[in-house]
Amino acid sequence: MTQMNSSTGTDRFDVVVVGGGVLGTSVAARLAATSASVCVLEAASDVCEGASKGNAGTACSYYGPPGTLETELINRSYPHWEELCGRLGVAYRRGGAIMLALDDAEAETLGHTLAELDEAGVRGEMKTPAEVAQLEPLANMATVAGLWMPDEGVIDPMALTVAYANLAVTNGAQLRLNAPVTTIRRLDDGSMELATPQGTVRGRYVVNAAGVRAGDVSELAGGEPLRSWPRKGQYAVLDRRFAEQLQRTVFCTHSPTTKGINVVPTTHGSALLGPTAQDLEDAGDTSTDRDQVEALIESARRLVPSITRDVVIKTFAANRPASEEPHRLRFDQTVANLLHVTNRSAGVSVSPAAGAYALDLLRDAGLDAEDRPDAVRALPSTPRLRTATDLNTLFAQDPLYAQVVCACESVSAAEINRALTSPVPACSLDGVRKRTGAMYGRCQGSLCAAGISFLTALHTNTGPRDVKQTAHGTVGQ
Repeated sequence: MTQMNSSTGTDRFDVVVVGGGVLGTSVAARLAATSASVCVLEAASDVCEGASKGNAGTACSYYGPPGTLETELINRSYPHWEELCGRLGVAYRRGGAIMLALDDAEAETLGHTLAELDEAGVRGEMKTPAEVAQLEPLANMATVAGLWMPDEGVIDPMALTVAYANLAVTNGAQLRLNAPVTTIRRLDDGSMELATPQGTVRGRYVVNAAGVRAGDVSELAGGEPLRSWPRKGQYAVLDRRFAEQLQRTVFCTHSPTTKGINVVPTTHGSALLGPTAQDLEDAGDTSTDRDQVEALIESARRLVPSITRDVVIKTFAANRPASEEPHRLRFDQTVANLLHVTNRSAGVSVSPAAGAYALDLLRDAGLDAEDRPDAVRALPSTPRLRTATDLNTLFAQDPLYAQVVCACESVSAAEINRALTSPVPACSLDGVRKRTGAMYGRCQGSLCAAGISFLTALHTNTGPRDVKQTAHGTVGQ
């Protein structure tokens, strides 16, 4: 249970998690299912506002070389996506992926990649050009060879992060939003006191899951220097007119320096092209660049030539945390009770196992955290109008399912209301989008934003012009 220090007004927890992205919330969800008291501090006004909000949504079976902790955690995670997403109500599809080689040099590289897959215990199979065409008819006909990876999947990364957060809060974790950590003070008893604009908390252990800000948090805690920087990835979103023809994720052949541009069908029915990679100094720079987007589209056309610019409905960018240490799930070398949990590009893919691994590390370090038999493991299901097969039953369950607010994505007022009343409720139009998929379609909210603003205003006790558009501005602005 949370304890209050009566002399200072400081809440005390067994574990304080800094960061409300996919890794921070996955750790919090696992810890909250134990007897440990947990608090999550998130700098933004909602969870999933950093790299977890802007990625391709691939749930990988393979990402890095064998023998690394990252690969071990992916191996522990990918066989269980159906079970996890089933109880969390998160969209997931294991459609497999094909990696294309468009010349002999790339075909040789695919051979090395297959050897890595074998060594890592991951399924993969080389395919002829004819077999590639059967797996993915849109693939470039000039393909020399393909590497088929049947266990690759796609997931809704924003819904996953929100679900982890909902599960953590349901099981008793505290979530403090708009709570960037400004100072960290190490106390005589070994605990740490973290000051935020929302008050001060004390933790016996601190989990640093702050993404691109992880180096700042380590410095505040007196920990080891963690050099990290934002690496911008730009994406293009393609509408269903194209995406409904795409059967598999299409990867380019990896190079020694980059995983390159990929074509990914999403769980919402669209498709994503990306990401690019551009190292920055400003973590807040999420602008897109016309030249970069044009280059992105051309790179994607190398894999799938039928992509045309007229099916692009949106471009966006997000910053992932780059560092010399691509994956970090370990205790600090200087501060014994500071646990670093960061990943450059595969945070979604390692997240199911990362929570359990972090708990094991904390227990080994002395955290008394027994699994609670009464802990909630599954979230209440929220039926989706777009995928419902029995509309009469759905309308009887809640008549507001018959009130379509977002026509492009078939999102009803019932779904939006649930997003606005969940354990971690949406507080902005963007928050509703993350939880329901509203405004994902071709019109990008131009037709439905007014209705979503109205419903959001009702639940947040604000006027429609004062409803938040994103974490940084209102509809009226």
